[in-house]
Amino acid sequence: MIFYDTVWALKRQSATIHLPFPPPLTPTPFPLALLLADPHHGGDRPQCLAEALALPLVEDSQAATLLLQFGPEGLELVKPNDPLLPGRLRVDFSARDFRRRLLHPGRELLVQAAKVRGCRQPLVIDATAGLGRDGFLLAAAGCRVRMIEVNPVVAALLTDGLERARNSPALAPTAGRIELVVGDAREQLPRLSEPPDVVFLDPMFPERTKSALVGQELRLLQLLDQKSCDPEALLPAALAVSSRKVVVKRPLKAGPLAALVPSYTRKGKAVRFDVYVGKGMENSSG
Repeated sequence: MIFYDTVWALKRQSATIHLPFPPPLTPTPFPLALLLADPHHGGDRPQCLAEALALPLVEDSQAATLLLQFGPEGLELVKPNDPLLPGRLRVDFSARDFRRRLLHPGRELLVQAAKVRGCRQPLVIDATAGLGRDGFLLAAAGCRVRMIEVNPVVAALLTDGLERARNSPALAPTAGRIELVVGDAREQLPRLSEPPDVVFLDPMFPERTKSALVGQELRLLQLLDQKSCDPEALLPAALAVSSRKVVVKRPLKAGPLAALVPSYTRKGKAVRFDVYVGKGMENSSG
């Protein structure tokens, strides 16, 4: 219930967090709804989530253009009756390909870019959490990770995935190092009670590969996400925090975010990580 309470608190305190769609003007079809039935678990989870997100509950899956539903493997986002988009968007840290990456997180270019010398468990702020894969890799490498996600529906999907990870013996230690905050990173960063060692930004969200699965995820997210947080406005906010470094994920051939030249760059085959030395590093070295 922590997620639901957080969403309600944000709705009361801030006018900058908006639901991805306005209330429907006509009974059907709803732009986004939550399916009432939860045959796989029972209980009142659909009602609680619908109330927290201020979404209508429907009994017919055809009553909405986009639908949140509890499937046998967790909360998922679907687009009913669209033969061009038959996939389901679900956060799953137990997927085989991702689990393989978790075996050796130190080999990940992101982990290498975010590494802080002399710090065994750095605090990393993942300011654009999205589906949480990058933050989970950082946590697997031993970092303490605070994820920030501005879209409440994406945050609900991520919360569900993290809860399932915490119930997995293999994933629980990693998931236990992660905290999720629902809100706008530009507002959350100045409020941090503990100065972070690293701030990570991924304006590419989600990662682009040739995988058909990721293609389905990207298209569903494009239908959902309203781009409510300008990536170029995030970088100055991240640099203002007294962290040791800010790491920005970029397409390999793209220019630097907000036209700010990084201190150095780590390049991979398809992406690169621009690293900006922060005030914390300058203070510690000076």
